[in-house]
Amino acid sequence: MHDTLVAAVARALHPALPAAAGLSEEDVAGMLEVPPNPELGDFGFPCFRLAKVLRKSPVAVAKDVQAALVQSPLVAICAASGPYVNICLDLGRAAALVLPRLARGEPTRRPPTGVRVMVEYSQPNTHKAFHVGHMRNLCLGDALVRLLRIDGDDVVAANYLGDVGAHIAKCLWWFLDRVADRTPPADRRGEWLGELYSAASNQLDEWEDQAKLGDAAAAEALAQARARTSEILHKLEARDPEMTAVWSETRRWSLDEFAEIYRWCGVDFDRMFYESEVDESGLKLVEEYLQRGVFVESEGAVGVVNDEVKHMPFFMLRKRDGTSLYSTKDLALARLKFEEYRIDRSIYVVDVRQSDHFRHVFLTLKKMGFPQADRCQHVPYEMVELPDGPMATRKGNVVLFRSLRQQMTAHLHQTYFHEVEGEWPADEIAAAEQAVALGAIKYGMLARDVNQKIVFDMAAWLNLDGNTGPYLQYSCARAGKIVRECAEVGQALDPKVLADPAAAEATLAALREPQERELVLALDRLPGVLHAAAAQLRPAVVCTYAYELCKTFNRFYQTCRVKGSEGPLLQARLVLVLAFGHALREALGALGIAAPRRM
Repeated sequence: MHDTLVAAVARALHPALPAAAGLSEEDVAGMLEVPPNPELGDFGFPCFRLAKVLRKSPVAVAKDVQAALVQSPLVAICAASGPYVNICLDLGRAAALVLPRLARGEPTRRPPTGVRVMVEYSQPNTHKAFHVGHMRNLCLGDALVRLLRIDGDDVVAANYLGDVGAHIAKCLWWFLDRVADRTPPADRRGEWLGELYSAASNQLDEWEDQAKLGDAAAAEALAQARARTSEILHKLEARDPEMTAVWSETRRWSLDEFAEIYRWCGVDFDRMFYESEVDESGLKLVEEYLQRGVFVESEGAVGVVNDEVKHMPFFMLRKRDGTSLYSTKDLALARLKFEEYRIDRSIYVVDVRQSDHFRHVFLTLKKMGFPQADRCQHVPYEMVELPDGPMATRKGNVVLFRSLRQQMTAHLHQTYFHEVEGEWPADEIAAAEQAVALGAIKYGMLARDVNQKIVFDMAAWLNLDGNTGPYLQYSCARAGKIVRECAEVGQALDPKVLADPAAAEATLAALREPQERELVLALDRLPGVLHAAAAQLRPAVVCTYAYELCKTFNRFYQTCRVKGSEGPLLQARLVLVLAFGHALREALGALGIAAPRRM
């Protein structure tokens, strides 16, 4: 997906190139560069590749290309500079190519690719608290879904929830045996289960530490607790009616909480998978491929040997006692995905600690004969930490999502939005506070590349200045305010400017300032940025672009008056402001961030 101006320059430049070079317009577009110094021009064309084919010096080739270039109306200046041909565009004509579509709010989308992609993300465990650390996965996965859809893929957004396992046995042990009143809170039942899990884990850790120091009572208590959690786990695996009923009810509390969190975050899933859904089928799959000779037995366990993972080549798929592992279920889940959705590509958003695990999963799927195995991809990310160190649910040193949401919206109200009480409708204030709080979280989670750790800092993320989500949202709101204020004093944009290409070109010819040029060129980069972010699976690319775009807009606004301008110049600058507002809104939308109408 090339930017509009890149494609237009390539069309103008291509006829000037020797046929012997064998370059297509697409090749030329891919070779164009942005000069390091804006004074050199808007685009530079390197001649090294042509020089090699033509057996001439790059400097000589650059001079030949300059001389042969038929001046298109789009090209104002074309100059050879060493091995480069530097091109400066006619600003009005360039603006006419770029701005009207953006100013009309037409979305940037690539044609359908025909590729069906499943993005699996979020993956919280039931019976545990949902905390700020979970948000990096949620924000990253949601942004990837949005970016891939913009890029033309048919995307299935999937979640895989951990609703079986030892952590549930611990939680239910505490719930059944250690809580006198089993009546949960009315409005935070899922969070309450997380508290029970943390209490159970801490108690077991405490008894274990005391037992190691020779405390016989602690050792006995630990043994009894482990026996009880093992009993609960076995009853769940055997589908004991009474224990299953308790599990089902408490599981619902977690699922209800997750659903409410996803609604608040504006996240939707096309398919919810559950560990319990692939528990039995995973064991059947292991037996099936053991009989086929794909899997092997080793000391009573079943697995597969992946020599490609040199430090741990044996990938265990069934324990000696016949029970399953995460690996067992992941293989069954993959087969379910392939069969149910006929997907061409499968993306797993899971933290970096599972990198070896997924390498094994993909190698194993290939040995099992699934053609999609070569198009399975793990997107690893580093963890979110608090200023005082890593978070751990079992220790309870986490910022719970409910608390986070309340703290952020309260901070925003006290710091900013209390000033508009009585002026704005109460529901608009509440919606703006929610949008800005969520924008702060999502941008904070996405602005750093996945290979970098994140230190959560609520106050910094909520700042209206600097590289934050609220700053970008405020910039978008300010652009809308400029257009509205102009309209209020009779300086509204003439609709003909956006409807008629000739009128657009005539009007936008009034743009002449360097800051206007800089903003037009920055706006033209939006399609390429969205495509690059999708291709690289890196939403941070969009964050960087959006922040730089806002800074470019601010330089324009500080230098070039909009309100108070007249005639074509006023109209041209209004188009530029509208285009900026829509482009920024689209970039934010690709990140899952809403832009309030006013702030």
